[in-house]
Amino acid sequence: MEQVNLGLVIEQAIAKFSQNRIGDKPPVFVTISPASASIPWQDRSLKEFVRMFLYEVLLTNDPDATLEIALRRKLDLKGLNAFIGVHPVCWAQLRVSGRGLRVMERLIEELFAEVGYRCEEWLGVEDSAARLGIFGNKNRPELKMVFCLDSSRNILKCDLHLPIFEMIPLPA
Repeated sequence: MEQVNLGLVIEQAIAKFSQNRIGDKPPVFVTISPASASIPWQDRSLKEFVRMFLYEVLLTNDPDATLEIALRRKLDLKGLNAFIGVHPVCWAQLRVSGRGLRVMERLIEELFAEVGYRCEEWLGVEDSAARLGIFGNKNRPELKMVFCLDSSRNILKCDLHLPIFEMIPLPA
C-alpha cells in the first residue's frame, strides 16, 4: 500500500503546466482539505492518472476561463457503494470545474487505460447532463475508480471519486 500525496501531485501538475504552456494561462484556484491530501492506494496508478488528467485539463482549458480544483473527503455517495460493489470507509473526491474545460468520455477512457484501468460502463440519466463512468483495474478487479462528468449552466464539473478502505491519521 502506497500513500499518495494528492496535494503534492496537484501542485506538481500545475507547476509543470505553468512551465510548458506558451501564452496566456487560465487562473487556477486550488482547495485541498488537509484530511484528503494523503490517500492510501495499491500502486502508482492513482498518482499517474491524476497527474496526466490535470496536465491535460490545464493545457486544453480556455485561457480566459477560471479553473477550480478541489480535493475533499465524503463519507457516503448516496448508494454508490452498493451499486459498484465496494464498501469503503469513505471516498476522496477530486473535483475540477470550470467554463473552459474540454473533457470528453473518450479522453478519460484513454487516460485510465494508460494506467491499467478499463471502462466497465458509462451511465447517464435521460434528460440529464451528468454521466458516471466506472473504471476497474485490469489485474485487480476489486480496485475501482469512479469518474463523473456533469455539465450545468455552462460549467463542466469533473469528479474523480476514490474509495478509501483504511483511515489515515491526521498529522498533529
